[in-house]
Amino acid sequence: MSDGEATEDLESAWTALLANQNRLGSDRKLANLALGLIQQMGNGVAHRDVLHALAEAWTPDWRLTLTASSLLVEQAGRRGMDEPTLTDDGPASWAAAALQRSLDALSDAERANADLAGNMYAMLGNALRLCGPGRDAEAQEAFTRAIELDPERGEWWYDAGLLDKWRGRFDDGYAANEQARMRMGPQRPVLWNLAICATALGKAEEAAEIWEEIGVPARLDRSRGMPYVAGLPPMLLRVLSRTSPTDGTSSLPDKTVGFELVWIAPLSPCHGVVQSPIFGDAPIDYGDLVLWDGAPVAAHRTSAGDTVPVFPLLEVLRPGSERRWSFVALETEPGAREGLEDALPEGTRVFVQDERVGHHCAACEAGDGDPHEHEEAVSGAGTVPVPASGPVPGSVSLVRGKVIVQPTQDLEAFRDAWEAAARARPLSVSLPALYEELGDSKRAGQEHQAWRGIEGKAIRQKAGA
Repeated sequence: MSDGEATEDLESAWTALLANQNRLGSDRKLANLALGLIQQMGNGVAHRDVLHALAEAWTPDWRLTLTASSLLVEQAGRRGMDEPTLTDDGPASWAAAALQRSLDALSDAERANADLAGNMYAMLGNALRLCGPGRDAEAQEAFTRAIELDPERGEWWYDAGLLDKWRGRFDDGYAANEQARMRMGPQRPVLWNLAICATALGKAEEAAEIWEEIGVPARLDRSRGMPYVAGLPPMLLRVLSRTSPTDGTSSLPDKTVGFELVWIAPLSPCHGVVQSPIFGDAPIDYGDLVLWDGAPVAAHRTSAGDTVPVFPLLEVLRPGSERRWSFVALETEPGAREGLEDALPEGTRVFVQDERVGHHCAACEAGDGDPHEHEEAVSGAGTVPVPASGPVPGSVSLVRGKVIVQPTQDLEAFRDAWEAAARARPLSVSLPALYEELGDSKRAGQEHQAWRGIEGKAIRQKAGA
């Protein structure tokens, strides 16, 4: 039988099953058939309502509840753990509710059975983990109950370690994954989580040894007290970001939350230095040393046509020491900002905001499918450095950006260079943070007023277009 014929047979069976959907809550054989079909058909969004109904209907049957809940947890796990939980009503919460009801219905003897109740508590812990930080204490309790029933189940220690890692409890995450390794051996997912937690804790030697065990040539960077792996290519990290409070022209509602993508210079497979700035309100920025998870949550296609995996932020390990100042400008001639970076003291970087329309992806919204490519960046703003020559493609009169100034830079010398560079260009620009740093409150106030004036002019020009 060809793959196409097999798919047709499955679809026909599913259609026939839906025709008898009213019997799913009372016919155990039909319920088991439905669960088997869902597994064979890939457990997609189209199966979600049936799974929800089965999980609710079969609370007295722990086997059916466990199977249905595991499939719901699988669906919930396709969303990135860094994504905010937008609703309390979804696959993870459905699974958690069904499992808790089923556990409550067990007899005392069944509740003491590790193969029965232990598996249910472990699955409950994973469901609650995927419900978000608000149910963290319940998830911890569920994993504790499972492990108490059988401390030798390495997979339960591993799942508990996942929860701890995502909640920033790296000590507990390291300990849980050590327990998992003792029982499961040096499995790659366990070693990855150990290396991540060790890096977060500053256990540089342990982290380097674990990377070596995985097959990544790591060494100890004694000057920084961190593991180091040479030759890693630049990578993309995404971070939740709100609309900047200084952006008076954004078309997005106030406090809108989306993702910004930033480039990272990796120092190991899980930590590195942010190499492009944030333009919204986010917990990281240029120069920060950050930690990320090892599993990509998306893929991004660059302007050059390359596909780059996108990783989720876990923690800020150390803030950068650079000064990171936002500016706004209005070009009276196209390309007026061209060469601005070259006119400033050595080591200064100038970035402009490359604002993009958020890409709407039905699969991402539904939490369905593996990480996949998008033509545009996920919601938020990307960053591009100002080129030494030639205008940025798609440039407009209003320019938003950030100036990165080295911590050793003499600020008066920088001010002189900045003002000279601005005067030499057909450009109205405001950089309040420079004058605030210099303690020049009068000029800082004038710069804030100029900022509002530049935005107002841009809005008026847009309205008249």
